[in-house]
Amino acid sequence: MNTATDTRRLCALVLLVIGTLWASNARALGRAETAGGPLRAAYAQVATEIDGDVARTVVTQVFVNDLPGPVEASYGITLPADATLTGFAEWRDGLRTEAVAQAAEQAAAAYDAAADKGERAALVAKEKDGLRLKLMAIPGNGTRRVELRYAQTLTALGGAHTYILPADGPGVPVTALDVAVSVRSDRPILKLDVPNQADARVAGGAQPRSRVVRLNRMGGGLEHDLVVRWQTPAEPLDLAGRLRHGTDGEPVFEVRFAFNADDFAAERAPRDVVVVVDASMSMAGAPLRAARAGAAAIIDGLNGDDRFDFIAVSDKARSLVGGLVAARPDARELAHEAIGALNARGRTDLQAALDLAAARLAGSPNGLLVLLTDGQPTVDEAGETDFGFQPDLAAFAGSRVLVGLFNYPGNATALRAAFADITVHSVPDGPAAEASVAELAQRAVAPVIEDFGLEVEGKPYQVAGALPGRLPLGDAVRLVGRTDGPVEVVAHGVLHGVPFERSLRLDLEAAPAKATYANPGELLKAMGTVPEARGDDGGLTLEWARLYAADLEAAWGRADGAEAEALAGAVRHVGTRYGVVTKFTSYVLTDSLSPDHIKPGDPEIRVHAPRHALRVFAVLPWGEVVDCAWSEDEGLWLGRFLVPRGVADGLYRARLFEVGQAGTLARGALSFLVDSKPPPMVLLRVDDEPLTDEGLVMLRAVPLEPRLGPAGKDSIDRDPVVLRSVVVQLGEVQVQLEQVGDAEIWEGALPTDVEPGRHVIRLVATDYARNTATAELAIDVQPFVECLR
Repeated sequence: MNTATDTRRLCALVLLVIGTLWASNARALGRAETAGGPLRAAYAQVATEIDGDVARTVVTQVFVNDLPGPVEASYGITLPADATLTGFAEWRDGLRTEAVAQAAEQAAAAYDAAADKGERAALVAKEKDGLRLKLMAIPGNGTRRVELRYAQTLTALGGAHTYILPADGPGVPVTALDVAVSVRSDRPILKLDVPNQADARVAGGAQPRSRVVRLNRMGGGLEHDLVVRWQTPAEPLDLAGRLRHGTDGEPVFEVRFAFNADDFAAERAPRDVVVVVDASMSMAGAPLRAARAGAAAIIDGLNGDDRFDFIAVSDKARSLVGGLVAARPDARELAHEAIGALNARGRTDLQAALDLAAARLAGSPNGLLVLLTDGQPTVDEAGETDFGFQPDLAAFAGSRVLVGLFNYPGNATALRAAFADITVHSVPDGPAAEASVAELAQRAVAPVIEDFGLEVEGKPYQVAGALPGRLPLGDAVRLVGRTDGPVEVVAHGVLHGVPFERSLRLDLEAAPAKATYANPGELLKAMGTVPEARGDDGGLTLEWARLYAADLEAAWGRADGAEAEALAGAVRHVGTRYGVVTKFTSYVLTDSLSPDHIKPGDPEIRVHAPRHALRVFAVLPWGEVVDCAWSEDEGLWLGRFLVPRGVADGLYRARLFEVGQAGTLARGALSFLVDSKPPPMVLLRVDDEPLTDEGLVMLRAVPLEPRLGPAGKDSIDRDPVVLRSVVVQLGEVQVQLEQVGDAEIWEGALPTDVEPGRHVIRLVATDYARNTATAELAIDVQPFVECLR
């Protein structure tokens, strides 16, 4: 029996966040599944803070195992396509413990080592387009409380902002649900609506730049996506930015340019528009109705000199108007009839639709492909679910691609990778879909800034973000990077044949004062307060880290050889330093003492707290405070201490604390055994056969003191001997004995390749506290030739 494997099987809980090419069953909350069905979700809290165009969400959930014995479970949650996991924590004995980002290989090894020992551990790793989380098993009649944090970028159209929290999907509803969405803006919020939830409450109306949306449910989750829409004033060509001291002390800047409105929209050049509607069975019902409304609105928004084609795709692709036609009233009427008669059937042949669209748009200098789909492959009779495609990029060279995705937060990774000039617009379900479809139609017929550019002058470096050459109305560009000083930002382009330019200067704000403490005792007295203020950078440092890591990962995917290795190393550095999960970094929770069996000496504390923690320290049972230092090589906090000589043998606990911007948090406690006694052993021969100078001696080592008391008498049985190694030596040859199962017996064979005569075999047994005990065994060795006689 493989004890390590069995321990891991009993202790490991695998959590899989599914983010494949086309995600299904989107849900705001996680779902814990066991072999016998889902676990009861007792409580869930979703807290989202929106600052400008960045949303940071914290999902906290409590699951209950109502069975008397421990269970393994898998846990799934769907994140928005552009979201980055930025934190993970779990509760141990009522204390919140934060995971730390490490190189993926190190994190997996740390988790495996902890699982092998039966210790509590957790692992959060990226796998393809999703995430894989391993946790310890949930005990009988016990609970598991976990916390996930992620960040995403929102889009706006003309000052109209939208945030979507996906519905729960099918499954066991959460018993109690609390949702809070806090919206902050640097401009006045003119209005805010929550169209899908009539029982949502909006507070903060007296504050011009902030609102809070609250939703509380008992015995049910979200039947529709939670959609929050708000309006702020917006300049037609809006350039804004900020430059602040980062939480790591390094300045970080953000620059945003938005094309919000066009005062001369009627002057835009004619265009060719191809609208493709996915009419497969997976679109049946509300998605297809919304897609039909979107297609009709797009066609109605075209000018008379525009041309369009309307293509429906299911088992095959077919044009419903016969090719590119001028957007005259008769053609529009024909299109509306075809749209109204469209029904869902079959599966999706996306390749056929793209081939037909390519034939229409090939050579067009101002083309637009609009793809309205839920992104779901429909299984055919043979069980085929392929939704692959390979577009003719040359045919689409002069065209934009706009995707209306009717499955929030469905992943459009493959489409983004296939087309250079693409915009993805997610459409929520419920009553909010109507306004979202109208916004989609507005984007489709919007004018475009040509030859767009955004330069950051000064001393910028490590800039994250992509710059499109063409920027349609409603789109925005965002760059985040580092700088050694002030920067000058210049945005320029051509709109309706007329060049324009906007500029902005960003100066570094004054650094805030830092609070310090003279000694550890003073810090301990101030627990629960903020020990060192580094200022609020609005989350800009973390935002830069996640976007920069994503850019490096994309570049890694296009590189090979030494360049790919260098990019992978850069991703590891950013991910571990700033605590974000990437392809090459994972979260792990395995604080430990090495060794955890200690004799008076110099043991090591290993704490997997985040790198950005202000301080990590331990308080020993005899009152000593041990400060830990960050180790770049190992990606964790290390501390050493001495066990005083007068400390008696026994079990002790060291309390761990993590100091962050929110104050001093207790991470829990580590148990360690002070053991100053060597393990007394006796060395025996397994048999009494004659020994020769060309043979082997079979040896057995056992504890000198019996573990069990005399039969039939009351006794206190001693703990089993736990040894790190048992080595025997004869002459220059050393052999390590192996333990026989779980018994306190160590056996092995030692070569007797020595001169004939009397010799002494020496045994050295070492326990995990590095105590050593020795034993000896005398043997007589005969010449091999004499033995034959």
